Amino acid sequence: MNYYIDFDNTLYETARLTDAMISSICDNISDSLNKEELVQSIKSNFNSSKGNIYKYAKAVASKHNIEEEILIKAVDKILLNGSKYVYKDAVNFLEKIKEKGDKLIILTHIPETNQDYQMKKIIGSGISKYFEEIIITTNNKYELSLDYNNGIFIDDDVKNLEGLLSKNPIRVIRIRKQNNKHSIEELENEHVEEYESFDMIKID
Repeated sequence: MNYYIDFDNTLYETARLTDAMISSICDNISDSLNKEELVQSIKSNFNSSKGNIYKYAKAVASKHNIEEEILIKAVDKILLNGSKYVYKDAVNFLEKIKEKGDKLIILTHIPETNQDYQMKKIIGSGISKYFEEIIITTNNKYELSLDYNNGIFIDDDVKNLEGLLSKNPIRVIRIRKQNNKHSIEELENEHVEEYESFDMIKID
């Protein structure tokens, strides 16, 4: 059995990572603004879904007359120590699947500019050891050359879930964590299983 699992907001608490990276950048800026104001200023100008944190850090460095390398290192410090942003229930689930002997594959969608950033995020999370394959794509997840019919797909994004369902996989599972950006989206389809936690997913 092949399990294709989304990374951001499914296995990994991406919003909390973004806050930590921005805070780390701000810690390295000497500015007349207090840190809270600085964090809000920087955060309001960075779109974590589309932007590249490294390019943004360089832009911030230029604006505040700081060496780029200082802010790049500030970002890396957070990214490469990212195990705290992995959902604990996700780790329990991955361990159970590995014990069963099924194949685990990360299937993550990103903008074209973010391949290196995404791979650092995955490596820093410490969970790549559970996966036999990591697929980072800039295309829709339901438009790839995958054996969809023999796969179980787990995601949080309604668009991806609907598209994957159209490929007739074995199961389509929605992880709907509270306060995640896609959690407010409704998806009423009896063929999509929905859970708040990986602990609730039944494994045959």
